[in-house]
This record gives sequence, C-alpha cells and structure tokens, in this order.
Amino acid sequence: MKTSLNNIRLIVCDIDGTLTHDGTILPSPYALNIIERIHEKGILFGLASGRGDEQLIELKDKWGLSFDFDMIIGLNGSEYYNGTSRVNHDLYSLRVEDIRDIVTKMEDYYPGLNCSVYRNGMRYLRYEDEMAVYSSKRNQMNNHIIKDLSEMWEGPCPKVMYRVSEEVMHKIEPYAIEISNENYRACKTQTTMLEFVHAKADKGNALKAYCEETGLNINDVAAFGDMTNDNEMLLYAGAGVAMLNASDDCKKCADYITDFGNNDDGCMKFIEKYIL
Repeated sequence: MKTSLNNIRLIVCDIDGTLTHDGTILPSPYALNIIERIHEKGILFGLASGRGDEQLIELKDKWGLSFDFDMIIGLNGSEYYNGTSRVNHDLYSLRVEDIRDIVTKMEDYYPGLNCSVYRNGMRYLRYEDEMAVYSSKRNQMNNHIIKDLSEMWEGPCPKVMYRVSEEVMHKIEPYAIEISNENYRACKTQTTMLEFVHAKADKGNALKAYCEETGLNINDVAAFGDMTNDNEMLLYAGAGVAMLNASDDCKKCADYITDFGNNDDGCMKFIEKYIL
C-alpha cells in the first residue's frame, strides 16, 4: 500500500464502468450525495475519461452538482483541465500520417471496421449503425458520415476509435497492440471500444502533469478505474483502486479492489467507507 487513505486530497474517477451504472452517464442519487460529501470535506474531485474536457465540464450541471470539478483528464490523457485556473492543457495529438497509418492498417487487417475520430465538434465515422446512434444520443454529439476514408486524416486529432462487438474485439485487439509503435498505441477502453492515441498519452501522464502544475503530492491522490486505459493512472496514483468488475490487467495495477461493482456503486461505497 503506497499511501494512507486517511490523507487523500484528490479523488479521480473514471466514468463508464466505474462511477456510473452500465448504460447511463448519470450517477445514482447515492453516488451524487457522496460526491457532494467529498467536496464538503475539502477533498478535490475530478474525472478521467475518454470524452473530451469540454463534454466533461458540462456534466457538472447535468449532474446537478453544487461545485465545479477541480480537475479533469480528457481523451484518455491527451488533455487535462485545471478547474482552479479554468485552463485546458492540450498534451498529445495524433499526426496526420499516424492517423492514416492506423486507419489503413486496420482496414487491411479487418475490412469494413467503423472507425471514427473527433473533429470540428462532431464524430466523423464511416457509417451509422445501432451503436453509433446510441453513442451519439448518450454523449449528445452529432455524427458526420464521411464520403471517403481519407476524411479521417484531414488533420490531427487526439484519437482514432473503433466501436465493435466483443467478438470482433477479440480478433482485432491483438493486431492493434502488435502495430502500436513509438508514435501511437492501442488500448481497450471498454469491452466494445478500441482506441488509438499518441504513444505518450495516458491518464497517468495527464495526472502527473496536473500534480506537477499544482504542486499536489501524488501520494495524496486516489484514482478509480475499471479498464486497460486506466492502468497507468492507477499505477501512478498514491492509491490505485480497481473496480470489482474491472478487467484482470486493471486489477493487477491496483492497490485496492472495491467490494462491489459499478452497478452497485462500488466506487462510492469504497470512498464512503475508507476515505470519508
């Protein structure tokens, strides 16, 4: 155990599979109450997600919180937001040549994959399927259907995403990891979502950058996650906590594992019992 849970000054939570129940981005009334208690006790509270900082900042009002998030890690560590200074820091983006390399290699390996990127406030994707429509409504982001695959690499972007079935994920994940290199890397962010990001972009590096900027001791940070893209954050934080429902590799990176899964508010129950 790297730190005492009695000395935590910042709590950072992944959202999907960690803070919220499956199928919703809205925390339960119990979870929202614990988040308010975290703030009342003087402990900083932040989010770490694959969504962009701008989307995440807006969750404060959608969730009905009485305070602004103290910090946010967005796009799986490609950026972070300092809630005190209200400044967003862009850390890493994929170059045009990297995006082209990723998309063409994945297309050659598994033709017809529905790749997507964030650009101009929209999600660019090849076609709209049931998962794309659901994701658009859930994240309140419009979809733009491309006419040619080259639209994917019209400019830099923080990540390339592939929403697939779990069956397809088992087929493409090993290859995605195999082609990762010094410029970009692949990571599974959900059981049905594979993402390529800059080789140095991860939630751990973004958390480190925030702590260095603010002078916060990393040993005073508790981080919660459930999937491979949370691993570096859990390893770097003073107290890394994996959900009971977390992937096996995520649990191996953690100092603690919750007693309950995300659908039973395991994250907030852990905080209430051991930190508050």
